[in-house]
This record gives sequence, structure tokens and C-alpha cells, in this order.
Amino acid sequence: MIVRHPGALPAAGTPAHRHRDEGATLADVVVALGLVLTLGVLSVPVTARAVEAGRVRHAAGFIAAIMRDARQQAAFEARSVGVAFEPTHNGWTLRRCADGNGNGLRRADIADGIDECSSSPTMIERVFKDVAIAVDPALRGPAGEPGSPDPVRFGASNLASFSPDGDATAGTAFIRSASGIQYCVRVGGVNGRTRVLRYDPGSRTWQP
Repeated sequence: MIVRHPGALPAAGTPAHRHRDEGATLADVVVALGLVLTLGVLSVPVTARAVEAGRVRHAAGFIAAIMRDARQQAAFEARSVGVAFEPTHNGWTLRRCADGNGNGLRRADIADGIDECSSSPTMIERVFKDVAIAVDPALRGPAGEPGSPDPVRFGASNLASFSPDGDATAGTAFIRSASGIQYCVRVGGVNGRTRVLRYDPGSRTWQP
């Protein structure tokens, strides 16, 4: 016969002991679930923002890769190669084109089929969800130029052309997410260097 002192805990394995453990475990589970649900609700906006930021960053990298490939093709084939931007009622398209008659890349020659475009037009909006070739007109450009609603700034022809000698049409294409995360792809005229920049609202500057 086991004699218990007043206030002693129930012995392990007894019904009372099992009830005590089950109650503590249930409480722990309820608290843990509550924390998980709370953190899940709080993390949804952050996650959505991160996904959107990733999309617009990848869209800018996609355009920059097309530019760099055009520059390499121009050097390899010893002729002008570039990226032609076209405004449409649904947004902007872009495609790579090459000089076909030795006089450089020209809009008239593209229209006449003399300068051939090796790829079909690509619309960024269809490749990257909630991302478009667009710009906040209030933002100054990477070189401090005044703001403009025009998101493609490669002269009047909207052609980013690279010559066999390595120089290029200087200009900028702007890419923006649905919530306003702003990137741009900038091409240098002297060396044809292509850079991706992100606009930092805090410092109001364009950052690599």
C-alpha cells in the first residue's frame, strides 16, 4: 500500500497524472498555433512585396541581358545590332534586330524588312506579372535629367543600337512594378555598357 503525503503530485501513469500532462500539451499546441497564425497573417504583406520586388528586378535583368547579347552579336557579326522598342495600346514590346544593308539600324529599314528582326516582339507585362515598361514622371533620370512620362529614352526612334566598334545609342528604359518599385536599364554611348539601376525612395537616388 502506497501512502501519499498531502500535496504530493500524482504518480506517473495514474489517471490524474495523464490528465495533467494532456492538459499542458493541449495548451502548448493552442499557443503554438496562435503564434503561427499570427505570424502568417503578418508575413503575407511582406512576402507579397518581396515577390513583387523580385519580379521587377528579374524583368530589368531580362532586358539588360537582351541588350548585352545584342552588343556581343554586333561585335561577332561586324554589323549593327540593337533592341527595338514599340509602344502598343497594351504596353511596350521589344525585339532584337540587325542591320541588313550596312547603313546602321534604322526604323525605315526595319519596316521594309531590310533590317531583320530575329525574334518576335516580347511584351514584359506578359512575361512578368504586375511589371511593365513604365516610369513615374516625377522621378529624375539616373543622370539627373528632368522627369518624363516616356519610359523608353533612346532618341526619337526608340532603338538601342550597338555598333561593331563597341559604341551604342545612349539611353534608358524604365521598368516599374504595380506598387511603384522602380528599376531602369541604362546603356552608355561610348562603350555600350549596360547597367541595371534601382530607384531608392529614401535617398531619392538610383542605385546599382
